[in-house]
Amino acid sequence: MSLDTIQKYERVYEYISDYHKLLYDFYSKHAVSFLVTYYHLNVDETIWDDNKLLGGAYEDFGSLTGVMYDKILLLPVYFMEDVTTAFDGQEIGYVKEGTTSLTIPSTYGFIPYPGDIIKFDQTFLRQTNDIYPLFRIEGVEKSVNTDFTFWKLIAHQYESRTTANIEQYQLNRILTFLDYDKKIHLLDDGSYLTRLLIKNESLRANLKDLYDTNSGLYFN
Repeated sequence: MSLDTIQKYERVYEYISDYHKLLYDFYSKHAVSFLVTYYHLNVDETIWDDNKLLGGAYEDFGSLTGVMYDKILLLPVYFMEDVTTAFDGQEIGYVKEGTTSLTIPSTYGFIPYPGDIIKFDQTFLRQTNDIYPLFRIEGVEKSVNTDFTFWKLIAHQYESRTTANIEQYQLNRILTFLDYDKKIHLLDDGSYLTRLLIKNESLRANLKDLYDTNSGLYFN
């Protein structure tokens, strides 16, 4: 029997591709999340010292630094682990080092870097008693080598740093995560889109009251 006489079958689904999209695209946007303020290192605007050993910037923070960040508000992160605390004896005394890990999907459209900073406690939730520390990304792990993936971030407590240090000298632009389309926008654009959504909700509620079920018409 020749191969030409064998009936050809064609699948109507792509199981592997569908499962991959379900896991890395759909689940990455609809899982239970925790909102954080994320300071993403802007490598294009940062002034690097390429003439010194190992490169890098002159200072980590302050008025003399060239390191610049993009501030992302209300960014959802996933699969947060408990903060482990370990005391390390140093010359200045015992230092408590906090370590945790979290996951973000590649569907956010940016690549996390070691040196990024995370603020777990939102400012608007604790405006007068903001005593919680910052965490700095020290390690980045990629789950799979594909277009859709997850980034696992290892974060350590960032000693003696506050958001005031960053936002006074090192803030390049402010962005926000919009839950409606699951994307990151400039703060002004995100505020405008949020106002449109609120107006659309009000309009839909008003039209529902004007609809007549008997005639199928809207009466004012």
